[in-house]
Amino acid sequence: MRKFKVGIVGCGTIGTALAKALTKGLSSRAKLVGVCEKVPEKAEALFEKIGRKLPLLSVEALVKKCDYVIEAAHPKVAPRVARLALKNNKYVLIMSVGGLLGFSFQRLIDKTSGRLYCPSGAIAGIDALLAAQVEGLRRVRLVTTKPPQALQGAPYFKTHEFPPFKGKTGKALVFRGSALEASRAFPQNINVAAILSLAGLGPKRTEVEIWATKSSKVNSHEVIIEGDFGEIRTMTQNYPSPQNPKTSYLAILSAIATLRKAFTTLRLGT
Repeated sequence: MRKFKVGIVGCGTIGTALAKALTKGLSSRAKLVGVCEKVPEKAEALFEKIGRKLPLLSVEALVKKCDYVIEAAHPKVAPRVARLALKNNKYVLIMSVGGLLGFSFQRLIDKTSGRLYCPSGAIAGIDALLAAQVEGLRRVRLVTTKPPQALQGAPYFKTHEFPPFKGKTGKALVFRGSALEASRAFPQNINVAAILSLAGLGPKRTEVEIWATKSSKVNSHEVIIEGDFGEIRTMTQNYPSPQNPKTSYLAILSAIATLRKAFTTLRLGT
């Protein structure tokens, strides 16, 4: 039975959660052999939580050392990690999927014996969307609602004011546009739009609305898919990670499930 050597780029909330999963439930099929992190204190905190130290490496050295590389850092880092891993015929899981939009990996994918994994994240319906995309897919729309604090610090607000809340519902429409525009405006908040676009009609044709609401403590994602097959509507209401309000807990669980799927011979779903 093959045991994968795994490395993680980014030792924040998601990277730490995946490190714990790799050293516990997935340890029979995978071995965590190193991390890449520009802030040494974050790496030390991860080591403390898993109960052992690991080599702290550059991205290049980590890719060379591993069979499977996990990016859990930032959208700006994602394309570089993906390219390096695929060029070296490695498996790579990208958490910051929005960072891949606008880049063409097809030539690399055609040549590599590696694999690029993008988890479904905090939404349901990706399996059905992949099936619908085979023929007759016409429209994909995402309506996301988040607490205001989950959107704070996004680049979008450097040039736009936060809209006023209206009515008894206390809701405000923050953004409406394409998945490509959403991923650039909210790079750490809307990975679900990126995965939807990659699985469906592409980043320019996937429609996105982002709402803020005072009353909710959860992140809600409604996905509407229309095509020759009929119509699909899914709704997820996700609690934020206790460690980071910008990360849905389901996104972490989705990544762990993706690792399980990669390391085992049983593959369920589309």
